[in-house]
Amino acid sequence: MSNGFIQKILFAATLFALFIPLGAGREARAQSQTAVTVTAKAGLRGFCKSDKWLPVHVTVENKGADVNARVQASYKNGANGQTAVGMDVSLPATSRKEFFLYMTPEAFMRSFTVSVLDGDKTLAKTNLNISCGDRSGDMSMLFGILADAPSNYIALNNVQPMMGDVQTVQLEIADLPDLAQGWGMLDALIISNVDTGSMTAEQKQALKLWLASGGKLFVTGGIQWQPTAAGLGDLLPLQPSSTKKVGLTALSAYAMEPDSLTESETTVATGKLQANANVLVEQDGTPLLVEKEIGFGKVYYFAADPTLSPLNDWDGMEKIYEHLLAFKSPKPSWAGGTWDIYNANTALSTLPELSLPSFVYICCWLGLYIVIIAPANYFVLRRMKRTELAWITVPALVVIFTCMAYFSGYAYRGTKPILNRIMLSQGWQGVDKAQATALVGVYSPTRTTYNLESQEQTLLYPFPTINESLQGSNNWLSAKTDSGTVVPDVRVEIGGMQSLGMDGYLSTTLSIQHNLKYVLSDKTPVLKGSLTNASEYELKDAVIIAPGGWEVLGNIGPGESKKINLILSNTNSASISRYALTSAIGWDVLPNDKIEERRRSAFFNAVTTSYNDALGVNSGVYLMAWTDNDISVPVTLRDEKPNVTDTLFHIEKLTPEVELESAKLKLTSSVYGWESSLGDTVLTSSYNLPSNGYNIDFRPTLRVPIHISKVSSLTFTIGTNNAPQQIHPSIWNFQTETWTPLTLGSFGSVTVPEPSQHLGMDGEILLNIQGDPNNYFDIISVDFVLMVQP
Repeated sequence: MSNGFIQKILFAATLFALFIPLGAGREARAQSQTAVTVTAKAGLRGFCKSDKWLPVHVTVENKGADVNARVQASYKNGANGQTAVGMDVSLPATSRKEFFLYMTPEAFMRSFTVSVLDGDKTLAKTNLNISCGDRSGDMSMLFGILADAPSNYIALNNVQPMMGDVQTVQLEIADLPDLAQGWGMLDALIISNVDTGSMTAEQKQALKLWLASGGKLFVTGGIQWQPTAAGLGDLLPLQPSSTKKVGLTALSAYAMEPDSLTESETTVATGKLQANANVLVEQDGTPLLVEKEIGFGKVYYFAADPTLSPLNDWDGMEKIYEHLLAFKSPKPSWAGGTWDIYNANTALSTLPELSLPSFVYICCWLGLYIVIIAPANYFVLRRMKRTELAWITVPALVVIFTCMAYFSGYAYRGTKPILNRIMLSQGWQGVDKAQATALVGVYSPTRTTYNLESQEQTLLYPFPTINESLQGSNNWLSAKTDSGTVVPDVRVEIGGMQSLGMDGYLSTTLSIQHNLKYVLSDKTPVLKGSLTNASEYELKDAVIIAPGGWEVLGNIGPGESKKINLILSNTNSASISRYALTSAIGWDVLPNDKIEERRRSAFFNAVTTSYNDALGVNSGVYLMAWTDNDISVPVTLRDEKPNVTDTLFHIEKLTPEVELESAKLKLTSSVYGWESSLGDTVLTSSYNLPSNGYNIDFRPTLRVPIHISKVSSLTFTIGTNNAPQQIHPSIWNFQTETWTPLTLGSFGSVTVPEPSQHLGMDGEILLNIQGDPNNYFDIISVDFVLMVQP
């Protein structure tokens, strides 16, 4: 080998050795210039419920060059596809952004990934572990603790709810989601000795809407009342302004431990009571415990600091926590956000364009076809003396009429996509937004894909579940925007339909004014007064409904008023039949050609499904009414102009005042709410009743609580198809803390001995019903009458 050849090889190797490191150095520097990191927190410190939105708190930091990226949370779903929700973000050089993504988790989900993507390139990612149970996991209650010393609230772990147990989670202000949908897994929030003034406007709005949806807020006072109340504003039932020292004998009497705090004093916050505030406990005119109802939920202001002596070692605080927070807010069956799939799909597919052509149209079409293909064709060919051409004209006419029939049907269904949007709107007095849950059916005359987008911070989800044809390969992809959500590439076949769900809170457009009041006396309670439609829309097929009865009001025009005089019979809401109500409105449950009526009926049955086809009102007074094509659902097709059908079912929770007409009052189960260990019913029909039966916790739901000075009698009536001696009820004695057995009479009635001992804090009544677990067990009604003096 020549020296020249060796020199060439050495020269090439030297160049290779020199240039390769330089190239590697440039790539490392480029990576450092675009270095992106991502951190994320799942849920409320890792807690997850499979049928609630899962908030994911994401922090993205860019220490390199400018980049536009998508931040995406994703997991492999049960259909072997990918469920992903993302958000497009702009990351300038040396920037940091924080925001929430909202996912729909699956039961038994164990992990998911948060990634930062630049096209197909992954810039950063992190994996998060989480444990999501199935829907039965909802029996567990989640209490959030937002406090300077969360360990002082260890007593909350000992609270015993009706079902399941209590889990507590320590929170910081930054953990609170900016949309109310992300608060759904939280049952109660305790705020103590932290500066709530740092809460954002979005967090405050989400807190208020979460309360209206049934959340409970427990706020403490004491010497640190100022920072604690700083950001809560008019949510509090008492606006604190100073402090004073008071005794605690009234508080110990409230907790039914009268001798425990006789010599004790503590510092409490004092101030002005807000409108609609109810004082539950006061000491010598100073409120110690005040409540305020907001929608389905409640705010409790505890004027003292329970983490300081003497309350930090007092067993009564655990009783108060259990009484106030462990009782789930009584809500009607439609407030759970659950849709009956069959009835929902029926409502979505009930469109004029999807109905069969009329009988007259079909007969005319067939008649024309027969006339032309037979006599008309024959006479024309005979006149032309070319009857042998029938071999050609008949097939030609068949082809022509087939094409005409096809294009006629195509034109009948329309050439534009159709959105059938049905929305349930739950409103509350004093809350400027209503909870909106909607379904959107996308009908297409052609095989194509559509991009759906929502507005007003609403979230979209697959209904009923992800399917192969929705976006392909059993995938679900949605992108959060500044105003809502975008779901791209929804695939619809020719003449087919895809459906999606929407969840959010919308500004109230239907205003209802009323002067209703509960009239209480020694007779059955009565709901009296009038209500007025203060909106610009006509309310159709309006009904006012309460646990003890209902009244059909018909259509109510703008500015029109209706008088109400409804006797609240001694019955619980489980006896109100959905079918009796729809029949009273005038809806025919059988198939008919009234498209709007059929859609409303299916929609109503989809959202009010409950045990034994009863309308599960539980407690409260509600106005139900409909509008058609007046109020839009904020979901549409991007870059399309579809034909739209909007159906709104609005339910307004009314809050009547209370009027006492006599010194002796008759309180029936119709003015009480309840929580049952059976779930959303107090009734049962079972062969497998647990050996310890089931419990029902009754609480009065009047806006103004009645402070009872004397209990005259308490009588229960339990309806059953069994013999009364086969039913074994017991009632809890709050003084002796034992169960008192009751023996039903021949008609299922029983008078409770020593009735005052069986009333707990705020008039609570706790009942247990047992039977033979090996035989058929049937309860068809549970009612009571309580005679008291205020």
